[in-house]
Amino acid sequence: MAEETKRNEFSFSKEEAEAAARCETGIGDLPSVAAFWIALIVLLSIAVRIIFDIPLPPMRVIGMYGVTVLLWILFSIYIRHRIRITAAAIMKRYLHLVTEEERFSVYEFADEIRYHADYNEIAAVEKGEYIYRITAPIGRICIPVRAVPSEMKERLESLESVEHITRRWM
Repeated sequence: MAEETKRNEFSFSKEEAEAAARCETGIGDLPSVAAFWIALIVLLSIAVRIIFDIPLPPMRVIGMYGVTVLLWILFSIYIRHRIRITAAAIMKRYLHLVTEEERFSVYEFADEIRYHADYNEIAAVEKGEYIYRITAPIGRICIPVRAVPSEMKERLESLESVEHITRRWM
């Protein structure tokens, strides 16, 4: 019996490309989460100093805090710049998702295979608002949620030996 093959051409929208870039660079939502925790720690330490009437630290320590904040700001700017560049490259791609009964493949230029995996090889399926990130022994790939056919979504969600994770990449 011949396997049924379906081919869907897709490209990434701006939001999908940014989420995929955050996945590919390994950043996720680290800058926003880390900035929240840093700000919370600073505010709590100021509150504790005010409540217990503890004097301010020496100017050298305050200067080191200032340098640390400056470095974090520069790091965040670099991260945003890197994500913009990666997202622009991702948006230029036109890919083809080929789904079969037991496997799926992603092609670039309709004939150059970029990724392939059998469903039983998949180790993790991470779903975000805009993309799926699928992990198999061959590596990871990000596919827009809107480009994944409903049969493939059902198949991915029904895999029992797979780690299913909901992510927030934005």
